[in-house]
Amino acid sequence: MLKKRLNDAWRKVTARFDIPDRHRDVIMQMMGAAWRRWRTEIKAKSYDLNTPLDELVSIRPIPQKLTPEVWEALCHYWNINEFQEKGRKPTRIEIIKISHRSKKRGDAPVDDEVIRVETLLDEAVWRRLQDKPEETQPIEVHEDAFRL
Repeated sequence: MLKKRLNDAWRKVTARFDIPDRHRDVIMQMMGAAWRRWRTEIKAKSYDLNTPLDELVSIRPIPQKLTPEVWEALCHYWNINEFQEKGRKPTRIEIIKISHRSKKRGDAPVDDEVIRVETLLDEAVWRRLQDKPEETQPIEVHEDAFRL
């Protein structure tokens, strides 16, 4: 978390409660643990990895009275981290597609070059799939297609 936000949080706590500065580290650890518990609860109640990201981001009302920006950021964060939770690392193609999108513009590509590169990668994956058995999944040829 940014130091400015941590300092703001500490100012709010000390404005309301009479806490000596020597207890700051412990209070901040407690606040961090509370934040993680709260975030886990929201994810368990409101996030579904089987729902497309654009649908999750656009649900109304937004869970737990979050701001739309915070809800969108959480959805993107959870979506990226689903790869690790599923027991595999994302491929380089998946990382490129996730990291070159604008959260502020509804997951749109950040520029025309991204569109061009994604199109080339998709075509390379498609070409590689033509030489494989029908049940082969696109992700199985990602690394091979990336090398072209």
